[in-house]
Amino acid sequence: MSESRGTIFIMDDDLALQTVLEYALRNAGYDVVLAPDGQEGLQMLEHLKPSLVLSDVMMPNMDGVEVFQHIKERLQDDGIPIIFMTALSRKPWFADLEAEGAVILHKPFDVDQLVDMIDIMLT
Repeated sequence: MSESRGTIFIMDDDLALQTVLEYALRNAGYDVVLAPDGQEGLQMLEHLKPSLVLSDVMMPNMDGVEVFQHIKERLQDDGIPIIFMTALSRKPWFADLEAEGAVILHKPFDVDQLVDMIDIMLT
């Protein structure tokens, strides 16, 4: 068994997308941890040090933007990138997230291109 290339933490309420991303990222050599929403994800991040966080913007209980506001300093201090996935058209507040270090990825997206992006971000 080869050594892990890092841990990708995915927060998304879409089980089908979680499954596709988990399969692709594990196939690329990453460990994957899943959370069904931002609230649970925030709790899990208290005990987890991922290499990268991949989060949906719109989720029940606590959306990705709220989670980012809670964790951005810790992530930035530890050099952990965050990628937001969204089906929303470009919003003015996207620029604020990007200025704070987040990457915005619009759905639908090519999973192989996402894996390539993660590879680049983590090398």
